[in-house]
Amino acid sequence: MVNIREAQEMMKRIYYERDKARGIERTILRTYQELGELSDAVLRGEDQSAIVSEMADVFAWVCSVANLLGVDLGDALLGKYANVCSRCGKSPCECVDTP
Repeated sequence: MVNIREAQEMMKRIYYERDKARGIERTILRTYQELGELSDAVLRGEDQSAIVSEMADVFAWVCSVANLLGVDLGDALLGKYANVCSRCGKSPCECVDTP
């Protein structure tokens, strides 16, 4: 198992120079494309291994965006959620969803 910081650092070691050359706009676009592929896999009912592969791709691209922007994903996640819902402040969330 890998933690968020290790995952982000791994993506930085492997892809940072290519991501930097591609630029933030195209890296974000690619992240959207990967999210679309995940959505398609889920909605088509593909097998679990295909879905897991697409989820890994989405996470890797989010790491690439964070690396380009100098954002530590672990700190960002904990800073926003701090083990509770960011809206109601409770765990589990007690927010009432509205359409």
